[in-house]
Parts: sequence; C-alpha cells; structure tokens
Amino acid sequence: LTSRPMAARRFERVDVIVLLALTVLVFGYQSSLGLEQRLLFEYRYAAVPSNMWAAWHDFQEHGLDRQVLLAAMPLVTANFLHGDAMHIAGNMLFFWIFGNCVSQVTGRAVFVALYLLAGMVAVLVYVRTNPGSDIPMVGASGAIAGLEGAYFVFFYRWELPYATVWPLEDPQPPARLGLVAIVNFALDSGAFFGHSGGGVAYGAHVGGFVGGGILAMIVATVWRPKFKSPR
Repeated sequence: LTSRPMAARRFERVDVIVLLALTVLVFGYQSSLGLEQRLLFEYRYAAVPSNMWAAWHDFQEHGLDRQVLLAAMPLVTANFLHGDAMHIAGNMLFFWIFGNCVSQVTGRAVFVALYLLAGMVAVLVYVRTNPGSDIPMVGASGAIAGLEGAYFVFFYRWELPYATVWPLEDPQPPARLGLVAIVNFALDSGAFFGHSGGGVAYGAHVGGFVGGGILAMIVATVWRPKFKSPR
C-alpha cells in the first residue's frame, strides 16, 4: 500500500473535524440539561467503575445480556463527555494537533479505529484500577493519550514527514511532536504511580497511551506507507 503525497493530504481532515464536532455537540447537550438531568445523563454514559466492574462479574457468571451491554456503553460514550468548558477546550486542542498528525500518516479509517480503541483501553484501565469507585470518569484525554502513543510509535518505526497542522504555518518536525507525546506520558505516569489526585484520571491517560502505542505497533508491523515530505 502507498500513501498519496502529503501536499494532497493537508486538507483530508474530515474525520478529525467530525469527531471534534460530535464531542462539542455532546458537551453542548450536557450543558443544556438541568442539574438533576445532567447527573442522570452522566451516571448512565460516563464510566462509573463500580457499575462496570459489577457488570463484568455478571458477564462472567451469566454471559452477555442487555444489562451487560448497557453497562459497557461507557467504554465509548465516556470519551465524548466532559466536565466543563476548560476541560473540553484543553482536550480538543491536543485532539486537533495529534488527531491531524495521526490521520495524515495513517488515513481516516485507521485513525478513527485507533482513537476509539485507545479510548476503550483507557476506560478499562481506569475501571480496573478503581473497581470500587462510584465517581464517574468523563473526558477524551485517555483516547487523546492513545493518539500520542500511536504517533510516538509511528515516529519510532517510520520515517514520518513533517506534520502540517493548522493554525501552525510551518510544518512541524515529527521529533518535536514525539517529544511532546513522551513527556506527557512521563508526567502522567509519575502522577499515576505517585497516586496524585486532583480529579484527574491519570490511569486512563497511561492506559490510553500504552493502548494506542500497542495498536500502532500492530499497524506498523503489517503496513508501511510511503511518504512524500513537504520539506
């Protein structure tokens, strides 16, 4: 398989725009709800570890049923919920940068699969490390960490072209973005293993990064695209 020239890829970001717009729309809907309705909405679609852990035991004992499927929905839906405007703004900034960078080198289908699967891994790690917690986890940061992990692996395995990300005018060297990714992972890992709190799900960040990295290793093993750099 070969990739098209990077110059033709610069505006192929429909996948990133659609996911970003969907996340913003979900947040807008959250914000429009009254307090009680919002709490019920988040409790149903956010990742509540105690609920999901109980559903896992139900699955082991009784197999797959409707209740188990409903309890598993937050594996995906929790990644589209956010706590407040600052939360979603910070997440979408990093999503825009690394989402575009990953999409430019993998194509739309692989990018979307990486994002969703890394988000699921992030939720699973959070649930497994907090099985008795009733505190809902919301936010795309675990899935975004997965994009960072994927980009770092692609940077290590492939000779990536310079990244073109609006509004940055100049193409960015992949080593710079790879450094940002690994520094973020180091900070998240330190906070996670140091049991830092502050309402941040560091376990989801670490799980997402590792999950995205493993998925990228699989992709890089079976596929090696050819790039034409704009340098």
